Amino acid sequence: MKNLTVGVFHDETLANEIAKKGTVSDIRMFNRKTDDAIFTFLQPVDDKLAAKVQIMACIDAAIVSFASMTSEVGETILMLDAMGIKKGICIVPAGTDICQAIKLTKDTSLESFVVKQRNALEIMATLEKIDVVRDVALPTLVTIDHSFAVKGVGEVILGFVKRGVLKKHDKLMLLPAGKEIVVRSIQMHDKDFDSADAGSRVGLALKGASIDELKRGAVLCVPGSVKTGTRIKLSFEKSKFYAEKLTEGMLHVSVGMQTVPVKVSEITDSSLVIEAEKPLAYTGSDVFLLLDLNAKKLHLIGKGHAI
Repeated sequence: MKNLTVGVFHDETLANEIAKKGTVSDIRMFNRKTDDAIFTFLQPVDDKLAAKVQIMACIDAAIVSFASMTSEVGETILMLDAMGIKKGICIVPAGTDICQAIKLTKDTSLESFVVKQRNALEIMATLEKIDVVRDVALPTLVTIDHSFAVKGVGEVILGFVKRGVLKKHDKLMLLPAGKEIVVRSIQMHDKDFDSADAGSRVGLALKGASIDELKRGAVLCVPGSVKTGTRIKLSFEKSKFYAEKLTEGMLHVSVGMQTVPVKVSEITDSSLVIEAEKPLAYTGSDVFLLLDLNAKKLHLIGKGHAI
């Protein structure tokens, strides 16, 4: 069965119209199951910046509303482009000329998005046509977004299988905590399974770690397949829309579902070094977004990869 995770940006009611509400924190989650597919929709509460970029690290596709052309919508376009999200829908109000949306997404990854008027049935029909190639042959990797203790069960996490195939009784490393855990059970849509392929939204009962160690952004992985570090050198590309000069000092980095303060140093035209107080977990393909959370306008400074 196909799994598709979709970010919904700048439309407060659409996800509720097309799916059933699930977990709510600073990220609202909605679920919809059809005969052929399972859809998970993620939406940042009040367009919170950290939640927005963390959602972008998890999704296969995005829906962006162009109903109100604000600076926040413009930054969402730039962030999705930095993350390389190429599948999705730009929605415009009924009777609106689609040319503005096409113009605003030109020369970004959103050029390949479908532009449609806001119609829930047509939006779902478009999403049903989206296919994603999954990395089921790669080492298993699960990203955690929520965790809690359940009486009689123990520590439970909610998350996404980003690659590989997760199996019941797997022994995996929890990073950045550096602990071995055992997958005691796997649930999807309140049903027990023995395995879950890449792309799946899962609830896992785990043994071997505490709730404090199972925080958002932590990952479960095959030993040796994910790196950790507090000092990371990045190849770096500054956003052409960030007008300020980049100087050494304290900023924020978001990688996967981790958003943390970092000290930036050793800046060159194509690289820089970040230093975090606690270890970050990352892979060679992960995109690091450098952010100025105190900026009055554009918060996105640029993107990088670990080198």
